[in-house]
Amino acid sequence: MTHSHDHRLAPLFDLAVRSGNSQAATRLAEQAAEDLLTLEWTRQALLSRLRSGGDGHELRSAAELLTEIEAIRRRQQARRIADRRSQFAGLRSLLTHLRGASRAERPYIVTTRLCQDLGFRKSVYSPATNSGWSPTTIAIHPDFGDSFLPLRRAVESLTLPPGAAPREEEVMRSGREIAVDSVDIYRDTYRPLVELSRPRGYLAVPVVSAGRVTALLHADHHDVDVDETDMTTLRAAAAVCALTEEYQTLRSAIATRNHRVAEEITAMRIALAELEQTQLSLAEALGSAPDRPDSADGPARAPHCTALTTREHEIFEFVAHGTPSADIARALFVSEGTVKSHIQRIYRKLAVSTRAEAAALYRNLHRHGRGGC
Repeated sequence: MTHSHDHRLAPLFDLAVRSGNSQAATRLAEQAAEDLLTLEWTRQALLSRLRSGGDGHELRSAAELLTEIEAIRRRQQARRIADRRSQFAGLRSLLTHLRGASRAERPYIVTTRLCQDLGFRKSVYSPATNSGWSPTTIAIHPDFGDSFLPLRRAVESLTLPPGAAPREEEVMRSGREIAVDSVDIYRDTYRPLVELSRPRGYLAVPVVSAGRVTALLHADHHDVDVDETDMTTLRAAAAVCALTEEYQTLRSAIATRNHRVAEEITAMRIALAELEQTQLSLAEALGSAPDRPDSADGPARAPHCTALTTREHEIFEFVAHGTPSADIARALFVSEGTVKSHIQRIYRKLAVSTRAEAAALYRNLHRHGRGGC
């Protein structure tokens, strides 16, 4: 309890308790209902009076007033509990709506939920920009109807120059929220928007995702002051936004990684399948197997390379070096279909069925000195 409360309330307290003045008791109870410090001062003073004993009339007046004060406390506690439940339900609604939402949908969802589920009258979403921040999305409680159309139009077409709103720019730099009351509403804020909005005060809370400020949330009650409970609510909403952003970023990164791994696995399976079809060892397919000695029946019989035409010899060499059909066609000034037809004839003449087999055969022939093939 402060000395200012002692000095201000003591005369009224004495009048209500010592003199039993019902009007004074009513005024004291009304003030206690409006101010938490007054409520606690009055309660402690009444308890002290009852503990100290004294005149029966004073004790009865103190007990009656204490009963009323306790009823006020219970009502306020019930209201705070209801507010917390409402806040929790609103935050859960925000999280539910943000799940699966795209980056473009997120600002509309956040501002709408702040006004419809979390008790604010106006809210603005401002993503971070290279120069700081710039409002892009606004929601206004349905009770206002079309009262703030000029404000809506201003936000939707606004580009803030650097230095236009020092307070918000400091929030973007520091990552710390601010509460602006009615006295400071025009100091270091963006006056054109404030004049269109006309709030008694407002809150600005950053959305901090992965260690950096990604957006700024503004909210107000229009004609009612904002308080610490409102700051807690808006801070929690910003945290929900940040968690959603981080979750979606992580999910996208995992999906990209999984796609790459799937592509690599598919390519590996294709390569292994072709290698199995060649009926060659991996070392032979890579051209690194040692020369095999001739069999007892003499050297291995050479494929029928002499059956290839001059054009087929050219294409065989391209294929052996891994050149795609389209590139072969451009190099020889023929169509890709013609190249593919030549390749099929080459396969039949050399008794191979894949490019890998053709490449392996080409290397083996040249390693044994049959370069003319």
